[in-house]
Amino acid sequence: MKRSKAHHNSPRVMKPGLGMAVALLLLLIIGSQSFGSTTDVRIQMQPTATVDRDPVRLGDIATVQGGNPELVADLESLVVGRAPLPGESRQIDAAYVTLRLKQHGIPAHRVALRQTALTTLVRSSTHVSRENIETAIRDALRNVDLFQGRQGVIKDILISKDLVVPSGVVSYRVKFPANSVVSNTIPVGVSVFVDNMYYRKIWATLKAEVLQEVVVLKHAMRRHQRITTENVERVPMNVADIPQNAISADQDIIGNRVTKSLLAGTVLRTDTVELPPLVKRGDVVILKAANGALQVTALGQAKSNGQQGERIRIVNIDTKKELFGYVVDAKTVQIIF
Repeated sequence: MKRSKAHHNSPRVMKPGLGMAVALLLLLIIGSQSFGSTTDVRIQMQPTATVDRDPVRLGDIATVQGGNPELVADLESLVVGRAPLPGESRQIDAAYVTLRLKQHGIPAHRVALRQTALTTLVRSSTHVSRENIETAIRDALRNVDLFQGRQGVIKDILISKDLVVPSGVVSYRVKFPANSVVSNTIPVGVSVFVDNMYYRKIWATLKAEVLQEVVVLKHAMRRHQRITTENVERVPMNVADIPQNAISADQDIIGNRVTKSLLAGTVLRTDTVELPPLVKRGDVVILKAANGALQVTALGQAKSNGQQGERIRIVNIDTKKELFGYVVDAKTVQIIF
């Protein structure tokens, strides 16, 4: 018998060189896919973006997607520029964003940037009207004594224009002049806050009628006529109409005299009122002189008018000698040696 040959199905063995090549190819394919998923980032610019903060970041104006979360977060926080003023807008193009990516050290091949049109960036805002500011000023006026004891009334509040501020809760801090108000035009500073953060300061002008009491003649008076309670009265007057040297109501002038003839209704001024002299020219007075313990008195005649303490010229009636002395009272002059 012929012995038949047995057939055995044994597995093929890949040659070592070919296996290594296939493994390397698979590694390259897998590595390439992994690299793309971690570095390929897509940025889609939005046609319109509204922001309420400054500065503007890439995540405010674009959608950033990719397989590398850290890179996506880094790009979203990338500062691309300043926000426009509240209520205003500006445009950003892809070329500018590409430049900012380059400045940030992001290679161009790692980013796919798409923009269908220029991105219009709008700053969100809150409109503050002049009426809002006026209301804040009037509210503040309730808590201050603006005229500090004087009579006064606010006729108008002038504010140049409305104000546009960032979105948020608006509040105000009003500052009035520290000194007493003596004018009809009063500047007021208004600090504007948004969400309790200082934003800016504006100025307003109060138009007021400030009144101050002055002394006015009720009747016409002749030169050197003495002032009594019957011929004067205290009248409130607008400070804009009051003479600079007018006598205020808190100055007691009763018993003084006017320096010249005045008409009824005249506001008395410091140069139209004077104290009457205690000693008048021609008055006979007692002259007193002292030299140590020695006291001498004599009669004299005043040759000039004089107030208490003023130096006047006098003549000794007995000796006819001219002397000088200080007025002590209406009847006495102290002689000067």
